[in-house]
Amino acid sequence: MIHKNDDAAIDVLLDIFSDHLTWLEEAIADIPDARFAEQPNGVVNHPAWTLCHLNANAAFLLDLLDEPEGASANEENSAYGNGSIPVENRSQYPPKEELLATLRRRHGQLDSAVRAKHADYFARPTPDFLQAYAPTIGRIAAYLLASHESYHLGQLMQWRRAAGIAKK
Repeated sequence: MIHKNDDAAIDVLLDIFSDHLTWLEEAIADIPDARFAEQPNGVVNHPAWTLCHLNANAAFLLDLLDEPEGASANEENSAYGNGSIPVENRSQYPPKEELLATLRRRHGQLDSAVRAKHADYFARPTPDFLQAYAPTIGRIAAYLLASHESYHLGQLMQWRRAAGIAKK
């Protein structure tokens, strides 16, 4: 559990979150935008959906911290959240550079919001639908910041192999 005044733990958590962004950028750097929605050899979670999903989860956490991204969080989570199904139609997703710009922007917003608000927000309860998994905002924040993106980074690496895009 992260304690109210444990800024060192927040620093570590946000350093890991920053590392994830670096690794995600490296993982997609050489993937052409035109291939971003391919589903090779049954690998369903393609890069376009993955970045949309990560962006949606970042918007969700920003909302929990009262730093909304407009009305987009609910819309994005409906389209790309848990239970959403990636489609192979590239036109259903924003361009690669837009997805990456959104991810970078939201990473920065989350870094600032978590640093400023963790002491006041992390002990607060999450919405009812999350209570069984994450009873507090701190619990869901720790998962989304330190674990969730690395899980999907692993999926991106599997997608690269299936798509025949060797890592440099």
